[in-house]
Amino acid sequence: MSISNAMNNAYSGLSTMSRSAETVSNNVSNALTEGYSHQQVEYTATILGSQGSGVRIEGITRSEDLLATRLRQGAAADFANTSTKSDALARLASVMGGPGEPDALAVQYAAFEDALSMAVSAPDSAALQQGILLSAKSLTLTFNQISTEVNRVRIDADASIAKDVETVNVSLKQIESLNAEIRMLSMSGRNVSTLEDQRQIAVDRVNAIIPIRQTKTDNGEIAIFSQGGEVLLNYSARTLEFTQTHLIVPSMTLASGALSGLSINGKPIDVGTSGRGISGGSLSANFLVRDSVAPEFQTRLDALSVDLIERFQDLSVDPTLAVGGAGLFADAGGFYNSINEIGISARISVNALVDPANGGEIWRLRDGIGALTQGVVGESGQLIRMVSALGDIKPASANLGLAIAMSGVGFAEEISSFWASESARTDEENAYKHSVHSLLRAEELHATGVDTDKEMQSLLVIEHAYAANARVISVLDGLMKKLLEM
Repeated sequence: MSISNAMNNAYSGLSTMSRSAETVSNNVSNALTEGYSHQQVEYTATILGSQGSGVRIEGITRSEDLLATRLRQGAAADFANTSTKSDALARLASVMGGPGEPDALAVQYAAFEDALSMAVSAPDSAALQQGILLSAKSLTLTFNQISTEVNRVRIDADASIAKDVETVNVSLKQIESLNAEIRMLSMSGRNVSTLEDQRQIAVDRVNAIIPIRQTKTDNGEIAIFSQGGEVLLNYSARTLEFTQTHLIVPSMTLASGALSGLSINGKPIDVGTSGRGISGGSLSANFLVRDSVAPEFQTRLDALSVDLIERFQDLSVDPTLAVGGAGLFADAGGFYNSINEIGISARISVNALVDPANGGEIWRLRDGIGALTQGVVGESGQLIRMVSALGDIKPASANLGLAIAMSGVGFAEEISSFWASESARTDEENAYKHSVHSLLRAEELHATGVDTDKEMQSLLVIEHAYAANARVISVLDGLMKKLLEM
């Protein structure tokens, strides 16, 4: 080997080690950067003719573990899905109230029952009659407040859908742009690792909202599909379309056309758990909350309101009622008709005829809603019938969703318990999904992230190699000087 060849070899070694040191420093500086993957310089020996001619940098590779990433993405989508449902159910269970909470619906029922029972023993007591009125008004107000919160949950879910759709559209456009940059740089042999990191972050944003499958195409580009097979990006990004509804009432549904569904480039898309179209992730969960979970809660709440109204709207309970007249509890002040069950919990109120604040007479609680004049002050028959009406064991209506006959208080307790149990079950599932996601994320980081200890070891090797190449150059320089001195 000639001295010039040896010098070229050493210079190529210095250049390669310099690039390797630069890459190691970049790895270390980005050790805590979210989405950054470990990079490594790849090099091969250069041979000219039959002789070695130094080392050549082939490029910089980005660490990937496709299986670890796919498993982590699946867990991330599952966690986003259960987290969305868990938050919504927690809100619904919280507004219904737990055991012992003074504002809980079941507690309000029990307080109303107690107020009626106390008045039976002293039917002439205006104070006890006032207690019945206040308790009844507090009960109806609780129904109204719960119904209002259910509407808020649906409105918030609808707004979250709109936000998710916007995030997906922006991310898909970003991925499309990064695909184009990666294609151009790959064709010129440039390093695209940083762009691939940025693209992976955008892909993960989409995946948490819509679980995806991705495939690599020519020149490093990727195509993205939903798990149900819908194309989200294939060379060009598709556009998700959704119209937000800012005010939602109980009667509004997707089926009636009052609420917006999802479409992609104008094509309606199934969003749910059927496995077709789009399922899983936060987008599917928000549709489920808006169109299924919250409406089911509203339906059961309305059925409970109906049960309360009908117990006191019965002529056998209050013989003074006129046909078509409202009982103690009314539908927006009037008679309740079963065709108006949807949203009744938002309209239930105390009959104005017993409320002095609305021009009524409180003694009608004792003598009957339809009584024209006061009866005997010591007569408790009407109060006894009302206590019995609330305590009667009746079969549950279909909309209550309970396969058991219970009293009015029993129904309230059972419904409250059901939603508390649903919330607790979903919280447990969410905690499990979070643990799985954390574990798989750690596994992916172990495979593709930066290990600073290993980087320091690599840096020592690079330092020694750099020093050795520098020593070769120094020796060759001395040889050249001796030759020139001859």
